[in-house]
Amino acid sequence: MRIRTIGVLALALTSAGAWGQETVTASYNGYPVPIMPDYWDTVSIASVTVPKALKMTKVTAKVKIEYPQVGDLNVFLYSPDGTRVKLLERNCGSLRNVDTTFDDAASQTFAEFCPVEAGRGPYRGNEPLSNFNGADSSIGLWWIAVENNGSDTRMGRLMDVTLTITGTNQAAPYFRPDQVLNSANLRSGAVAPGQVTSIAGSALGPSTPVLTGAGAWPTTLGGVRVTVNGVDVPIRFASSTRLDVQMPFNLGTGMANIQVFNGSTSSSVVSVPIATTFPGLFSVQYSGSGQAKAMNPDGTLNSAQNPAPAGSWVVVWGVGLGEVNPAVTAGQVAPSSPLSWVTNTLAASIGGIPAPVTFAGLAPGAVGLYQVNLTVPSGLSPGAHEVIVSNAGNASQNGLVIHVK
Repeated sequence: MRIRTIGVLALALTSAGAWGQETVTASYNGYPVPIMPDYWDTVSIASVTVPKALKMTKVTAKVKIEYPQVGDLNVFLYSPDGTRVKLLERNCGSLRNVDTTFDDAASQTFAEFCPVEAGRGPYRGNEPLSNFNGADSSIGLWWIAVENNGSDTRMGRLMDVTLTITGTNQAAPYFRPDQVLNSANLRSGAVAPGQVTSIAGSALGPSTPVLTGAGAWPTTLGGVRVTVNGVDVPIRFASSTRLDVQMPFNLGTGMANIQVFNGSTSSSVVSVPIATTFPGLFSVQYSGSGQAKAMNPDGTLNSAQNPAPAGSWVVVWGVGLGEVNPAVTAGQVAPSSPLSWVTNTLAASIGGIPAPVTFAGLAPGAVGLYQVNLTVPSGLSPGAHEVIVSNAGNASQNGLVIHVK
């Protein structure tokens, strides 16, 4: 039989993560696909690209066809490896249209009920969709094939097809040592005790990002765990391309051996040097440069339009300033009484002039965030001035400024 493609399915993707399982939905949003008379000797084929590699545990197919006599039609679904499931084969006689979801969990087959009402169901197909569970993977081109095998005069249209696929992620998380970053300034090279660290890469977590709520951070988020030297660490944010985690305060010395577990898959162990401190300050634009995220004495944010008076003080925030006293467990909210101060003496400068530090420690009520209160040198001229903090011989990034008047 001559087979001709006369329609292509476009893609709309959503995904939700759970322990070891993800669900991907790929939907038609293009023009109707013509179903031609039998004498054309043509199978109308439409394709949908599923970009997620899942070992399938469940597949459902929502199909909408406008056709005057469904009993003329054969409807098949093919997975990327060629596995075929027969949804309908010359069933339901003079029934007009197909508008239902095919689901193995339904109590009846479509062919047994032949529903007149649009949207009725779900129903089972002629063959179980669970046949796809033995296929290699969900990733790639899926094919819906509709054949008019009963009438030389009747025509119709394939209107809508939606595939919903659930399974375990087959793509292993991947990242390199240079993708383990200080979350404030996005520098790589080391991690420090208590540092909030961003891991960039691929297949790290769920396609739909997950952010933990207020309070302590969990060690599992969106089906993702991260271990450092074999110990689970707290996670604030999880997505397919980025994870935000906090290093333990008792990190020790040597190398931090980091591994990501996403559902049933895991990355290789990636080793990064441990430093006593690895300071980074936050910028307004999250690039690590330009305007510092800083607060003026009146509680407003520092900016070119809202500078701080010389001789007053500003507050800046960062990560990677190392151990604190009293000690706080990673992932826990920092206390307001007593305050947890950094144990390594911290120095700072604004515009190259020493800026006395009145407090340096964990920001009360936050997780993994350090707060530094600085006195603005009285001799500074109005304008933008670079701010740098350093402790244990390590300094924050260049190019970050506060504005002074």
